[in-house]
Amino acid sequence: MQLENKDMKSGNEPKSTKNVPVRIILVFLLITIVTAVLLEFGIPDSRLWKTGKIIEVQPSEASEINYYKFAIYPPFKPSDKHLHHVIEILGQMGYKQTSMNNENWNLLWAHEYPFLKMGTRIRNILPRQIVNHFPGIGFITSKVDLSTAAFPFMPKAFRLPEQQAEFLKFAIDNPDSIFVEKNNKHRSIKILPLNSINLNATDCFLQEYVQNPFLVDGHKFDVGVYVVLTSIEPLTVYMYGGDILFRYCPEKYYPFDAENINKYVIGNDYLPTWEVPSLIKYFERFGGSMRSSFDAYVRDQFLDPSVIWVQVEEIIRQTILSKKNNILKAMQPFKNGKYFELLRFDLIVDDKLQVYLMEVNMSPNLSSAHFKPNALLYQQVLYNVLNLVGVGSPLRIDKRFFDYEKITSDKSIAVNLNDCAKYACHKSCNKSECDLCLSCLKASEVSILKTAHYEHLHKMEMKRIFPKAMVSPDYFNLQVEIQNLSTRDGWLTRWFYKKCKDERSWC
Repeated sequence: MQLENKDMKSGNEPKSTKNVPVRIILVFLLITIVTAVLLEFGIPDSRLWKTGKIIEVQPSEASEINYYKFAIYPPFKPSDKHLHHVIEILGQMGYKQTSMNNENWNLLWAHEYPFLKMGTRIRNILPRQIVNHFPGIGFITSKVDLSTAAFPFMPKAFRLPEQQAEFLKFAIDNPDSIFVEKNNKHRSIKILPLNSINLNATDCFLQEYVQNPFLVDGHKFDVGVYVVLTSIEPLTVYMYGGDILFRYCPEKYYPFDAENINKYVIGNDYLPTWEVPSLIKYFERFGGSMRSSFDAYVRDQFLDPSVIWVQVEEIIRQTILSKKNNILKAMQPFKNGKYFELLRFDLIVDDKLQVYLMEVNMSPNLSSAHFKPNALLYQQVLYNVLNLVGVGSPLRIDKRFFDYEKITSDKSIAVNLNDCAKYACHKSCNKSECDLCLSCLKASEVSILKTAHYEHLHKMEMKRIFPKAMVSPDYFNLQVEIQNLSTRDGWLTRWFYKKCKDERSWC
C-alpha cells in the first residue's frame, strides 16, 4: 500500500508486471547468443572446459604454447636460398625462428659444424634442446679420412705427402690403374697422369679411379642416399626409402677423355633424371621416382637392381660402425642436449653392379633453386627426418596437459615375458636372461627403448638399417649378427629381435 500510495503521490502510474517476463526473455536470449559465439570462436583452448577449473591463459603463455622455436647457425640471410626448405617445413610444423642469442630455442639447425666456434654455448645447452649434428661427425664426413680408411667398398686412396712411397709402389704394381686427384676440402677432381701429380702436395689425396662405371644411356652417374643417425650409443641408423638422388654426367662417357671432366665428374650442372631419354617414360609418364625409374631401367637390361641396394645398406652400416668410437670420444664434453645427423652417402656403381662409396656429406644440399623438381624430394626428406626425431610431432600441446605415456609407455617396451617369468626376474636380475625384462631395466635403458619405440612409430618412409632390419625372425641369425657388436648395440638388436618375434611389423 505504501508503494502504491507513493506512486500515486508522485503522479506516476504503477509499473505493470506484464513487462517483466519480456525483459527476462531478451536478457536470456542475449546471454545464450554471446555464450555460443564465445564457445565457437572465442575460446580455442579446450583446456578451459575439459579441466576441473577455469585456467587463465596469459597472452605470453599462449604464444609459447602455440609454437616451438628454432635457431639457425650461422645466421641466415633472407637472400640465402640453401635453407629455404628447412625453414619452410619447420614453419609448417608450427615452429618460429628465433635468434641464436635467445637461448630458449628448441631446435638448432646448423648448416656448418657448430661445436668448435660456438664454444661453451653449445656445451651448455639444455636437455630439452636438440641439434642437427653430432660432435665428431667429421670422422665420417672428412673426405681424406674416409677415403684412406681402407674399406673394401672404397677405391684405394693415398694421403699426401705421408703415403707417397706407398702410392708409388701401388702404381708400379698396378700399371693399368689411373688416379684422380681430390682436394681435401672442396670438389676439385681430375684424372692426372703420374708425371703430373705433385706428390708433395699437402691439401689433396689420390684415389684409384673406377674405369668401368655402369651407364644409363651412355651417361655415368652417382647415387645420393639420405641417412639419419638418431643415436650413437647404442647406434641407431635409418635410410630414407622414399626416393634417392640420382645425378648424371652431362656428357656421355664414351669416347672417354680424361681432359673432359663433364664425362666423369658430377658437377652442379648435372643431367637430371627427367632429361635422361630412357628414364623419361618411367619418371614422367608413369609417375616413377628417381630410384624406381632407375630400377626399371636396370631390369630392362635383364639385371636385378636389388643387388645394388643390399650393398648400399651394408656400406652405410659398416662405415658408421667403423667411426662410432671416434664419435663417442668427441661427444664426451657434450653431456646435455640431444643430437641427430642427416647425411648423404654418395656412391657409384660399376658395370658388374658393384657399389663403391665416394664420400659422405654433412649438411647435404637441400636447395631446389637450381633444379626445381627436386623440391619435393627435399621436402619429403626433411618431413620424414623431423618426424623421426620428434621435432615434427603433431602434438604441439602444452606439456602440462599431455602425457607422452599415451604414445610410448612401459608396456610398449616390455618383451621376453616368458623368460622373465621363467627366471623370476621380478625377484632377481642376476641372470643374463633378465637383461631385457622391464623390472630389470635401468632408467637410462628405459629411455633408450622408449626412444626406439617412438622412432618406430614415427619413421614413416625411413628404413631402419641399424640395428639391422629383419625379413623374419626365423631367418635372422641373432648370434652371428651381434657377435662383433658392442654390448649396448647387441642388447638393442636383441630387443628389436624380440619385438619382431611378437609383432612382424617390428622386423
